[in-house]
Amino acid sequence: MLRVLSGPPFNITAGSDVYGDTLFNARPGISPDPNKPGLIQTQYGLLDPNPTPGEPTLSRNYGRGPGYLLLNLRLTKLFEFGRLPVSAATPTNPGSGDNHRYTISLALSIRNILNHNNPGPIIGNLTSPFFGRANQSAGAASFGGTGFLESANNRRLELQMKFSF
Repeated sequence: MLRVLSGPPFNITAGSDVYGDTLFNARPGISPDPNKPGLIQTQYGLLDPNPTPGEPTLSRNYGRGPGYLLLNLRLTKLFEFGRLPVSAATPTNPGSGDNHRYTISLALSIRNILNHNNPGPIIGNLTSPFFGRANQSAGAASFGGTGFLESANNRRLELQMKFSF
């Protein structure tokens, strides 16, 4: 299974209570003056963590995180042994219930075979030293779950054996 996703958007916030409303979700300004003190150089341009009234601000989900790549592989081998009764060989007669046929199934499942590190959510706080980076790997959400794990397994190998009789 190959899974390739484009990078998800994320909000860039100023990291302070810009409007005095006890909410820290204000977006930074885009200063028309590149010499204004306090501007922060980012890959998105010069951003102002303390926008002045009337200064244009970034739009919602302005940032774009890195893409996602995952390649999984599953191999299965069946070993069948035991003899079938002669009567089981004909299509019209399925044979008696006493055919002594056994099956061993061996399966190897490899998750993230390329061992590619997929980052978790991107930090959008402009004043954070981790701005624009993830501080954790993508975890459970990457594999159909609902959230991110601090200790996500990058590559995982699982061996399974099943005996049927």
